Parts: sequence; C-alpha cells; structure tokens
Amino acid sequence: MEHPQPSTLSDLLHSPRPLTASVSLPFLSTPPPPPSHHSTDHRILTTLNRPTVIVGTLTLPTHTTPSSSHFPCSCFKFSDGSATVCCDILSFRLAAIGKQIRITAWNFIPFKHPGDRGSRTGFLEIIKWCFSDPNESNLADIFQFTPSFPGTNCNKGGKNFRAVHGVVKSVGPISIVPCATPASGVYDLNSSSKVNLLGFLVQLLCCECRLCGSRELVNNLRNGSFEIENVNGHSFTKMEILYFCGNASSFHPVMTKLIGSRVVVSGLKKKLVCLTKEESCLMYLTLDETVLRVCPRLEKLTLCLKSEIKGKGECGSYTGVIRGVYMKGMALELDNDVWFLLTDQLHTMIHGLRVGSIISMRNVHFVDPKFSWTKVVILGACVKTSIVLESFSPLETVFAGVMWFCSLQVC
Repeated sequence: MEHPQPSTLSDLLHSPRPLTASVSLPFLSTPPPPPSHHSTDHRILTTLNRPTVIVGTLTLPTHTTPSSSHFPCSCFKFSDGSATVCCDILSFRLAAIGKQIRITAWNFIPFKHPGDRGSRTGFLEIIKWCFSDPNESNLADIFQFTPSFPGTNCNKGGKNFRAVHGVVKSVGPISIVPCATPASGVYDLNSSSKVNLLGFLVQLLCCECRLCGSRELVNNLRNGSFEIENVNGHSFTKMEILYFCGNASSFHPVMTKLIGSRVVVSGLKKKLVCLTKEESCLMYLTLDETVLRVCPRLEKLTLCLKSEIKGKGECGSYTGVIRGVYMKGMALELDNDVWFLLTDQLHTMIHGLRVGSIISMRNVHFVDPKFSWTKVVILGACVKTSIVLESFSPLETVFAGVMWFCSLQVC
C-alpha cells in the first residue's frame, strides 16, 4: 500500500485549478441546473493521482477591534506552518480546536482575495481527518475560552457564576453593538458613552429540573456529580439567551455546528441588557471562566428543532442540494423545486456554497407562494437562520467572481 505523501497549503495556493484528494466524491443525484450567465461547465474537481496528507492545526477565527465598515470572517482556520486559510470541516469535534490533525481527504478551492489587492488565498474543505496524536481522540469535548468584555471583572465573582444545560436552538449572526457598562452593572446599548462590542446571540432550550437549577448545576459540575452522558429526567422546555461577546465571538462557527446538540455552558454571568430606552432583556454573558461542554448527541433531543412543511411561514429546517446560484448569491435554487431567498446583505460570510454542495438550513421560514403556473416552496431567512455544509461539492463551480457568499440573515 502506497504511503500518503505530505502536501502543504503553500503548494496548494500555487495550483491554478481547484483540487481534490478525496477517493470517493459525492456525485450529484439530481440533474445539473439550467444554464445561466452565472454557471460554468460544471467540471469535476481535478483529482490527485496519489494519496496525500495535510498536517496542521485547526483554530478559531481571530476577531480584531470591530468597526462598522468591516465585519470579520467567521470561518474556521487551518494552518500548517506554510500558510493559513479558511476552512470547513465534516465530523467536527470540539476537542479538535487548537490540536494538530491529519487530513487524508480534502478539497481545495483557490481564489483571489477581493479585499487585499487580489492576493491569492483559498478555502480548504476537510472531508476526512484524525488527530495526529491517537491518544487525543479520547479527549472530552470541552473548551474554555477567555473573552473580553468592557468593565467585567470575573476573577472576583466565582460564587455568582451561572451554568445552563440545554439544546442549541438557534445562532444569530455576528454583529457590532455600541455598548456601555455603567456602575449599576446594567449593560446599556443606548448609552452616550459607548464602545464597539462584537458578539452574537445563541438561543438554548434549557432544562429546569432540580439538578440543572443554574446555581446547583455549577456546584454539580465542580464536584463531578453531574453526569453529562445521562439524559434521564431532563426536560428541555425553557428558552434562554446566551450572548457570546468580545473574543468569544470567534466561537460563532462552533456554535453553528452545534445547532441541535445538547451542551452545558458554565462560568456565565446573568445580566440585564438595555436594548432601547424602553426595552431590556435578561440574558447570560460569557466571561473569562466560561467553559463549553458538548454532550453525546441523542436523536430524540433534536426532533423539537424540526417542523413539517406547510408553507404558511412556519420555522423549520431543510436539507438539499444546491442546483443554482443567482443574483450574486441572493437566491439559491435547491432540489425538489425549493428556493432559498435572502433579502438583505449583512456580514456573515460562508465559503463553500457551490453548485453541488449539500446544505442544511436551520430556522428558515417555509412559504408557499401559490403560483398558478408552477409548484414551488420558498425558504426565507431571518436573524436566527444558519447554513451548515453537510457535503462539499465535487464540482469546480464558483460564482460572482470569487468563492465568497454573504449570508443574508434578516427579519
């Protein structure tokens, strides 16, 4: 058996065409989309004639000081010492963040960066991977991060920490919010003394049982009495809002991957956030000591996130194959006469949405326009909508000149 040869990102960036090192490409089960001025000849990705392996580190995006004119990229990053590129990963595990991994099946799509004088970059689609250290495959999916929040001194408030146990319902887009932290401890988004704060909202369906009472859960996690694998006796019915703010905003791609998963988030602070002069909301904020734990996935916990298609504006999930991309990414044609429509450009950029990709859209609104000449279902996006790549495209197709897609998530 031929041993895989090492490849580097630097070598791939010099490739004139997209490449794949996957031995079994997921070919489309649906006919190709109708021709348009956006479409190409739909060539299959060029396959390398030898087994290869890429070794490097999977990391989170780095968000610098935000500005109203620039929204940071929220993709995972992969670096092998020769270069760093945006990436997406199948079979994601939280334990892989910051660890060295070996990638044995992948696609690489080179393109020119539109915002950096046309410099050459690329997007790595990780299909099959494993930990470089086999012992790390047994690591628990736990991660502690150190976000910064203006005016927060979390080293002195350990006894007031909170924790929640629930199923991730929705993940909002990353946004820049002018925020002030007065002495009262109420975070005022309407104050005249403001700083720009980067963050996003997560909705969790939480358990309110005795073991998951917010303060008791913290103690149970500390003394090891909380069995994260045991779901008996838990009921996920109460909606809670978590605000991943400051440096924790880099966790956006992680939380998007975890929609429908059961998680425990500890080291939180419960605060009243003033949205307007008349409106406020009680939510949990991430702190320096915040820890994210991913529980074993149980199918019965995800059923509540699905809904039947009736076409009356109800919210649910849909998985399909992209057959066409139109209007610079504002309209996606999917299989089974379904269209995904986006109505305004915000800031979250999603790579990899090409003809042939299988995508899962979470929290979209189903609308039947009741056209007299055809039967079609329209999926409308909102601020709770997320798009997850379930399978990468085997085709070379690109659109709008570059491989960038602006996720348009608005009400």
